[in-house]
Amino acid sequence: MKKLISQLQNLNFTQYESRAYLSLLQQGNISGYELAKNSGIPASKIYQVLNKLMEKEVIIALDSEPVKYTPLPPNEVLSRLKGDYLNTVNNLDSKLDEIYTKQHLSNNYIWNISGRETILRRVCDFINQSIKQIYLSVWDEEVEEIQSALMEADRRNTKLSIVHYGENLLGIGTEFKHGREHQIRQQRGERRLAMEIDEEKVILCHFHENGDSNAIWTTNKGLILLAKDYIIHDIYTIRMAEKFGDAANEIFELN
Repeated sequence: MKKLISQLQNLNFTQYESRAYLSLLQQGNISGYELAKNSGIPASKIYQVLNKLMEKEVIIALDSEPVKYTPLPPNEVLSRLKGDYLNTVNNLDSKLDEIYTKQHLSNNYIWNISGRETILRRVCDFINQSIKQIYLSVWDEEVEEIQSALMEADRRNTKLSIVHYGENLLGIGTEFKHGREHQIRQQRGERRLAMEIDEEKVILCHFHENGDSNAIWTTNKGLILLAKDYIIHDIYTIRMAEKFGDAANEIFELN
């Protein structure tokens, strides 16, 4: 019982509230006087505790004389608490990261990130923050995981220029198929993702075939322009190859 009380306190219940709720789970449909006796809560405190539990929507008062109290089902209570908690965490995740990012937009730090999930979450955060334009170079394996954020950016009328390494075109913005995926996999043993956002920040990611992943992001203007030029150069090369075929391939040594 002590462990359950401690765990309920972790969910923002007081000790008395925890004891009262657990006691009602064992025997519901009882008066405040009976609950005070069963739970060991002082009679002078019991109705204050019951009012707090009703505010938290974990118990209800029955229309009887004297008034009796009964608990709501634990799965219903925990499901609501879980939903409230996750909503709070999700809201803080985006808001705090936005504050943090804005705070560091004026410096030239280079931030390191590791782990595929963390990297792609940061990529999605940057896409969600975009206003004017995004230049993106991405492989099929990663585009699937950032697709929703890209579609939402397109609905916001963010200008999208995307170079695809693979077949997974999204039907948004201006898209280009690179076409040399097999050679690049053999040469590098890794996939790259490069993205420039609103000429304000850039993120460069490496996803190794062995599962290791790392990335950097920065607001350094020189690196932003370098990444943008790299993606634009790929776009020019693809368009030249599409228009001039083998002649362009020979010039750029694409064969």
